[in-house]
Amino acid sequence: MHVPGSTIALPELPAASVPRPDLVDLLDRAEPGQLVLVVAPPGYGKTVVLTEWMRARHAPRVAWVSLDATFDADRFRSALTAALAAVPGLPQGLLRNAAGAAGHRPGADVVDELLAALDDVRPAVPVVLDDVHELTDPGALRDLGRLVLTGAAGLRLVLASRHDPPLPLPRLRAAGRTHELRAEHLRFTLAETTSLMRVSGLDLTPGQIAALHSRTAGWAAGLRFAAVALQSTEDRQGFIEQFSGSEHSTADYLTGEVMASLPVPSRDLLRVESVCGLLPTGLASALSGRPDAGRVLGELADDTGLVERLDPSTFRIHPLLRTYLGAELERHLPARYRHSHVTAAWWWLAAGDPVHALRHAERAEDPELLRSLLPSMGLRLVATGELAALRTLIDGARDAGGPVDAWAPLLEAYLEFALGAGTDRTALAALEQADRVWPAAPQPPPAQLRGSIELLLTGHTETRAPVPSVAETPEQALLERLSRATVEVSEPALDPARVRTGLEELVLLAREHGFGWFEEWAWTLLTVVELAAGRYRDMAGAARSAITAAAMLGRQVSAMPASVAVIAYADLLAGDPAAARQRVAAAVAEEPRGEPERVLRVLHSVAGHDLGETAIGLARCRSALFELTAPAAVLASLAVLEHEVELSHAGATNAARTTEWLQERVGNVAEVLLMDARAHQAAGRHDAARTTAEAIVAGVVPHLVAHTPVDAHLVLSECALRDGELERGRAELVAALRGAAKLDVVRPPAVITGPVGDLVESVSAEVSDPPWHERLVAARAMVHGRVRAALSERELAVLALLPSLLSAAEIADELTVSVNTVKTHIRSIYTKLGVGHRRDAVVQARELDLLP
Repeated sequence: MHVPGSTIALPELPAASVPRPDLVDLLDRAEPGQLVLVVAPPGYGKTVVLTEWMRARHAPRVAWVSLDATFDADRFRSALTAALAAVPGLPQGLLRNAAGAAGHRPGADVVDELLAALDDVRPAVPVVLDDVHELTDPGALRDLGRLVLTGAAGLRLVLASRHDPPLPLPRLRAAGRTHELRAEHLRFTLAETTSLMRVSGLDLTPGQIAALHSRTAGWAAGLRFAAVALQSTEDRQGFIEQFSGSEHSTADYLTGEVMASLPVPSRDLLRVESVCGLLPTGLASALSGRPDAGRVLGELADDTGLVERLDPSTFRIHPLLRTYLGAELERHLPARYRHSHVTAAWWWLAAGDPVHALRHAERAEDPELLRSLLPSMGLRLVATGELAALRTLIDGARDAGGPVDAWAPLLEAYLEFALGAGTDRTALAALEQADRVWPAAPQPPPAQLRGSIELLLTGHTETRAPVPSVAETPEQALLERLSRATVEVSEPALDPARVRTGLEELVLLAREHGFGWFEEWAWTLLTVVELAAGRYRDMAGAARSAITAAAMLGRQVSAMPASVAVIAYADLLAGDPAAARQRVAAAVAEEPRGEPERVLRVLHSVAGHDLGETAIGLARCRSALFELTAPAAVLASLAVLEHEVELSHAGATNAARTTEWLQERVGNVAEVLLMDARAHQAAGRHDAARTTAEAIVAGVVPHLVAHTPVDAHLVLSECALRDGELERGRAELVAALRGAAKLDVVRPPAVITGPVGDLVESVSAEVSDPPWHERLVAARAMVHGRVRAALSERELAVLALLPSLLSAAEIADELTVSVNTVKTHIRSIYTKLGVGHRRDAVVQARELDLLP
């Protein structure tokens, strides 16, 4: 999701600003871990004071987010991650690691992962959220609540608002967790009022200054507006005697004095610019028709304080003045008001911010505008992942009435696909609706969009709608390529090397254009490619990269069930079914739809089986498997796992249905032979099992799952051992172990039982690298319920500190070692105890009498 630079830029101080060291010192008194609240009505100088504090004490190591009414939960999280990404000195790759690590804690979202990543950062990073009163979206407010209530040692959270945010402030105050500045703190003192008049170029008597201070009660906006008017009046004493600085009288005062003091061109400029909260110079020129709009706004910022400079090329009219001017423009010049919103909508769209564009389009109250924006804005919203905004645009265009064109149903069909419905009837129905209104001579953009959507939903494109060979926009080009890649990765004859190269290029192109959804999509396809290639570590890495791309769009991990399923599958292959089950259970609790839910059901069944649990809901899992329309490599991987569970818990007849189903879907592949070999083996037909497994090893038929030959060697090893061929049995086991180690998978030899299982660890110790062997031993301990490997002396020392609230960095300081060493010990402790989290490690250690 695109985040304008001005949204996360530390504001500039006004040209005629007065230093307020007492307030800076007051802000400095906040204790570590306290929430800093700056709450006061409009015009009290909250932003200016915080800017001065940040620049005096913390710049450039500060994250700043200027909120506005367009912020929903996605936009809030995107701006937060972008602001932190701009902070120098944070650990390299903080955001990528934080979002990727979400895969280790199912259900956690971007905010939680950022907090976890910031926990070890020293000194704490100030994160200023300005104009919190603008935040009304329930999801965004929930995220703000987690940000405040969870906290992190490396975070100093600062909120500026016109009123108390919807947080449990009484509870926070009672716990001593707030440090608050209110209007009484922000009021200008008499000395500060004197300084403000002086820097404004006014030579007033002490009595005049005292009168102004008294009439405004130290209200910063009232003092600044009075200073502007005094610069253009000859009777200063008369003005001061009549001036009222109350907020209620400010609107009349703005028209009667402040605006009247400005040249007519400047007044007209401010009036027409008032429809926008943010004013990049290009937008200001487009609204006013004046090429020098940026220069005029800069002069007003320097001379009057009526305009704030957010960065060298972005401005903001003072909120009180903008509200008044906007209402005046709408009341007296309604056509100009709506036209200005139309202009702003098109400008923001061209600038790559469709959310701001859509907001102005809605305020223009022009349904036809929304309809006309569908072709230009719809695909941009798709590419950037602004799916909620896309829904708003589609609904608005339909409400416009008039003739129906193909754009709305086409985008509706894509929206259903993007939300995870896949080939659900709603998406196909929308595509059929587009066909009913399809023009005789379609233009290239809708024709190409239709072709891409049809590819996604059906796997082929009909000749009804010619698709141009060259796309007219980057989003059209990438959508077509991603659609074709989606079909390619579903084919049994997938060429991983070729498709990988194309998808990696698409990742870079999507990132270059700021198309976050397309980047996430490309990473998701890469998980399938790496699965087919047997590069399981890269497969999990691609899934975490997809989660990272989603995080940068502000999406929660719970909205990424497919990527969570991939990481859970990697957990299984790594011999950690406990982590896989926990991850899958959390994802299923979020009630995903379509294909991801079916994959998760199968993985949950397999993880429980590996942990020695009685398989529950096998029929449901088989039904979920049989309904899958996933790529061939995914189907084969899941079918082999499900067949193994059914063979153990439901018998050969039920397991045979899975074998038949896979053969019908992908043909006669090695995985079908493997299931046959295992069925023969379970029935005691070792000769038949051996013959079938030998065909796999010989490569008689292709395999879709990289570790299928490893499983075949394990079958051959057991057949040989049961026939008394000890030498061959050992040789087949060595081949299996070496194949598994080469692929960096642990599960096949970890779950094996019988005579082969009795030899696995001793043979592995002889032929495998020590790190991989240790992982195998730990995995077999988890799967078969044996006591884990003993903790080392240093690991016991780290374990002793885990019940405390110390962070990894603080534990490192306590033990006088590096933080990376501590993290390595913690991971080893988790592996040996068979857990995935700190709390579980403490519980397990106490059960084993390793902790008091």
